[in-house]
Amino acid sequence: MMKQLERALYYEIQYRNAIVSDSLSFYDINLTKNLIENDFFVKDDKGKPVSCLERVNLHAPASFTEFFSKWLSQQIPDNLKSVYSEFSDIRKILLDSFARGKREFTLEYWSYDIFSRKIFVNQKFFLTQNENGEICALSVVKDFTSRKKSEQEFYKQQTFTDTITGGYNYQKFKRVIADKGLSGTIICLDIHSFKVINTICGIETGDMVIKTIWECIMCTLKTKSDEITAHINADHFIIFLPTEDQQKIISKIKNITMALHLLSVELDIPQVLPYFGVTRWKPGKRIELAYSEAVTAKHNAKDKQEENWAFFKEEDASKLIEEKQLADAFAGALQNKEFKIWYQPKYNPVTNRLVGAEALVRWQKADGSLLPPAKFIPIFERNGMIRILDEYIFKNVCRQQKKWREQGMQIVPVSINLSRVSLYYESIASQYKHITEEIGIEKKFIPIEITETAAINNSVLQRVTDQLHRNNFHLHMDDFGSGYSSLAVLNKNHFENLKLDKSLIDNIGSFNGERLLEHTISLAKELEMKVTAEGVETPSQVKFLKHNGCDSIQGYIYSKPLPAEQFEQRLEKAEGQITEEKIDLVSAHVSEFRRRYLKVPLYALLANLSKNKFVEISQNGNWNRFQEKFDFSYSDGIKKMAKIFVQKQDAEKYSDFMNRENLIEEFLAAGDREATKILYFKGVQNKKKTDMRVMVNIFKVKDSDDIWTFFTILEL
Repeated sequence: MMKQLERALYYEIQYRNAIVSDSLSFYDINLTKNLIENDFFVKDDKGKPVSCLERVNLHAPASFTEFFSKWLSQQIPDNLKSVYSEFSDIRKILLDSFARGKREFTLEYWSYDIFSRKIFVNQKFFLTQNENGEICALSVVKDFTSRKKSEQEFYKQQTFTDTITGGYNYQKFKRVIADKGLSGTIICLDIHSFKVINTICGIETGDMVIKTIWECIMCTLKTKSDEITAHINADHFIIFLPTEDQQKIISKIKNITMALHLLSVELDIPQVLPYFGVTRWKPGKRIELAYSEAVTAKHNAKDKQEENWAFFKEEDASKLIEEKQLADAFAGALQNKEFKIWYQPKYNPVTNRLVGAEALVRWQKADGSLLPPAKFIPIFERNGMIRILDEYIFKNVCRQQKKWREQGMQIVPVSINLSRVSLYYESIASQYKHITEEIGIEKKFIPIEITETAAINNSVLQRVTDQLHRNNFHLHMDDFGSGYSSLAVLNKNHFENLKLDKSLIDNIGSFNGERLLEHTISLAKELEMKVTAEGVETPSQVKFLKHNGCDSIQGYIYSKPLPAEQFEQRLEKAEGQITEEKIDLVSAHVSEFRRRYLKVPLYALLANLSKNKFVEISQNGNWNRFQEKFDFSYSDGIKKMAKIFVQKQDAEKYSDFMNRENLIEEFLAAGDREATKILYFKGVQNKKKTDMRVMVNIFKVKDSDDIWTFFTILEL
């Protein structure tokens, strides 16, 4: 037993020695008694011990709280004393830590050593309980100055160094410009369609190209001069030249352009085409303002044919002022509900029925004037306010949908656009889920549109779309075909609807354009996605899209965007509309029924008996929804059919057999169960008399009181 105690004591001493090694000082505290029972020391520059208690005019045994208070007061710099005042009751803090199960507590602070040198102190308290049940602590004080300075240097490096190029970032650029105090020129540089490189070559190659672009710019700048550059983000760069001479500036721009052109050849990548915005810089001017001016000029240069640069002009200043005024007015406009939701309907091209809409925002100012989205959306995308506007639109569409449904309207899905900025917030899925649940609207009535470019090769956005899908949101890919479409996106993400961009629709009429659309729609169908075409304006476009199986159409051919009151008039009352959802359920029932019969019928017809309406007709296996020219009731349709392909002697028998009231009565008599009837009759096909058979299936579908019939006419 004694040997075990000796061994335990030996290990305790070894552990203690390891803890206190390299320390400035250490001391034992009885926290229960609030005592430092023994003096402790630090060494002077000659290695001579100096009493710590005596430095604050105390002697052992001494009050721990009194010592600690005097030590902080004497050793900590005056400008930092208020920061550490919260540790004045250190004894209570340590006892509370022990009570919570913590056995170690750390303080770090700037202090003066005995030579009045400023050092960064790491002080640890190791908490234990002795054999008498008293709470004790071993305090170990170490000099962490070198480590702290290394950390500060590291963070400084991180703060001012671009992670991709290894050169200056924007923060460093601003600081250097301010320190130099020179007049000159600020140039911003972007690359045309840089996303093509990321899409084709991958993100890793894209980052390598960014670094190489920075190196090319550096090579064109004069060494040991005041010319500097920095990478801001994405494919955005900024340059400072200490000159206002336009010819020298243009010469520099041409040199950079040539270097980047050669880069495309050397790296075997899509062409790197830069464009530049230029503005003047004087000390005292805000860098952010100068950069905004350069960006404004750059946008003017983007579409120029002969030159890839533009200088900021005074007339551009009014544009900047207008943008600032709009940004400043945002909060007030939101509070005053000046942002109005408009709805552009989507129609089924076969039935010409309203099947959905897209929510669009308009800014109706206090004077009644309307601002189109192109005026303010880009501004809010740049300053981040678009996220707030996205949420505002989403909430208001949810509330409007619920209101319409409570009024008895048969609502249709209204899609909302989610900006790229909003998609960078990973909480967006749970946040929007909470909104739908709080308002009380199903997510299927608020599908979310995400642009094709936002979905390409971005791991953060991929995670967000995954989360939206897991939260049962219906996702639509917007603007498909507007950029450099990646078919991989269709495979990776959870999109249920593919929305064809107007740029594709405008190519209807050309051979290549139509083949591209045919294959795109076919691919979407293979992936079990529905297809919407936007920007449709002509009957020939509608005809082509309908023929190729496009599910819905959005465009001026059907309707321009409408304010809520006008869109409401397009909604039919719930009791009077056969919805697409119901038709889908009915179609599933019909498909199951048809599997029992192998031979393709001459005619197959689907009708809603309760509403006395025909819905679909198939002739020799080719299906079409009824359009306006077939807009007659079921009862009238049966009479017309009896005249067309039933011989006179069987016409009355056929009409009686197919009578709407008789079919409903037989279904109800069967106890609301599926019923099937067969009739043989003398018919006419291609002006020839023949024997025919009609098979009638009467049924209901889930969550509907409507009675349906599907019947086939077969030549025997």
